Amino acid sequence: MDFTGIYRMQKFYRHENINWIDCRDIEGTHGYCSDEAKEKIKKRICTCPVNGIHFIDSGNFHYVSEFYLERLTEEFVLVVFDHHSDMLKPLFGDILSCGSWILNAMEHNKYLKKVILIGIAKEQVALIDEKYQKDIIYFTDEDLGDLNKWDKAAMLLENYPLYISIDKDVLSQDVVITNWQQGQMYLLELKLFLAEMIKQGQVIGIDICGECSNEVAKLSEIKSNDLLNYKILEFLKRELTNNV
Repeated sequence: MDFTGIYRMQKFYRHENINWIDCRDIEGTHGYCSDEAKEKIKKRICTCPVNGIHFIDSGNFHYVSEFYLERLTEEFVLVVFDHHSDMLKPLFGDILSCGSWILNAMEHNKYLKKVILIGIAKEQVALIDEKYQKDIIYFTDEDLGDLNKWDKAAMLLENYPLYISIDKDVLSQDVVITNWQQGQMYLLELKLFLAEMIKQGQVIGIDICGECSNEVAKLSEIKSNDLLNYKILEFLKRELTNNV
């Protein structure tokens, strides 16, 4: 999905069978998504199957994940790799945003059973409304090795299909640069978590965001994001094929 033109500067997808969805002309999309923009985006992705691998530009457009979730017709678990909770109430009424889309999905999607947040910042956990805590399993950078939490997560993966959403801001700046504050995870860790989840559960869709700013001055960062996208895509294709 092309909101900023960033993928036109990359080539990781060049030999893939892709659907290119140009959204650059849609106003009211950056960070917040207006009602008019929402309907236009939904119309443009309506022919894209949910059970694909979707690249959705920078973290400013992470709310697009919810548009795919809305099309699911069976109970599922949402697994999100993100340094932020994306569960903040919007500042302006009920407008959908990149910082509120998970909250919106929990409130309105009847098929969403649980949310697993991986790599979230400790201070972000404190911002999650207490009434939603029972429906979330979260792993901060400090407790990624908490076996009790992983046991709970594993039980969910065995009982429900899962939709995986990856924001690259969960990764350390040593790995890649995004346009948001970042976590401490390394690519190997991300791959290990993904491999285990794909092995244990039935994956019904994956999306990836977290591109850097599309600026000439960011050329080296764009190249590193391109390479990372290639590595993630090839890894996911291989794991999904091996676990059919």
